[in-house]
Amino acid sequence: MHGVLRLLRRLLKVLGIGVLVIVVIVVGALGVVWFLGPPVAKAGDAVVPPIDCRATPERPHPVVVLPGGDGTVDQTDAQWRTTTDALRGAGYCTLVFQVRGSDGNRWAADVPTAGRDLNAFVDLVLVRTGAQQVAIVAHSAGSVVANHFLKVEHGAPKVADAVFLAPETSHCDGRGFAESMGLPTSPFPLFRAVPAVPALLARLMPSAAGPLQLAPGSPVFDAIFDGVLAQPGVRYSVMATKRDVVATPAGTCSFIEEPGVTNVFYEDAFPAAPAVDHGSLRSSPQVAGWVIGRLAAP
Repeated sequence: MHGVLRLLRRLLKVLGIGVLVIVVIVVGALGVVWFLGPPVAKAGDAVVPPIDCRATPERPHPVVVLPGGDGTVDQTDAQWRTTTDALRGAGYCTLVFQVRGSDGNRWAADVPTAGRDLNAFVDLVLVRTGAQQVAIVAHSAGSVVANHFLKVEHGAPKVADAVFLAPETSHCDGRGFAESMGLPTSPFPLFRAVPAVPALLARLMPSAAGPLQLAPGSPVFDAIFDGVLAQPGVRYSVMATKRDVVATPAGTCSFIEEPGVTNVFYEDAFPAAPAVDHGSLRSSPQVAGWVIGRLAAP
């Protein structure tokens, strides 16, 4: 990953040199990708929980929780205990699904494979719980996998509710990503202008091929976010925080501005509650209550 960051810094700095350099970058990137073929991200290991609960008439939709990419599989239980305990306490069959990447971090792997793994897991949940549909609760990068499943894998008929916390959509500017990685500026404009650049970086650094699938201009990104995102028959609810410095601009990056979608800022819903940020949003008792309210809404 450090090699990718060094390459990005160099590419972003040379953007100020002139059009000729940019042309050279474009031609070179296209040539390398054409010669080597498209990069192939390594599939991660699906971490499948035991399905030890059933749907009930009061809670007919088991809840599949998809954590964000802000930690390892081993950290998930502690990060999500507030929300999962609240869901189970409210009577929901709650199951945490995640994919372990090669570096141990969640979702640091091939996104389409993760989407297909989620599809298979949902099928298993429906069979074993006796439910007709599930609900999905996803945070940050987990929402990208959820949207791949819902839209690209045509999983929407299996889902009643999709509740997203600080998700990432096509309207992110990449500034939060750049700051967190120590880059001089967002690489997203370059990625959008020259889609071959993230493909080239993925070829040079195979370990980054999965994360780079989330970059604008990648075929995976375009398959998810081109056109309408919210799928028919699914009730979408989104909560973001105004203090988000990862999914930037706050709100704009996360909200799905499409008919029927509920978009809410944490600070507007809970003006007197303790402050949260991109990561801690999913650990807030207030947010856990809001999630349950959205799932239980008629």
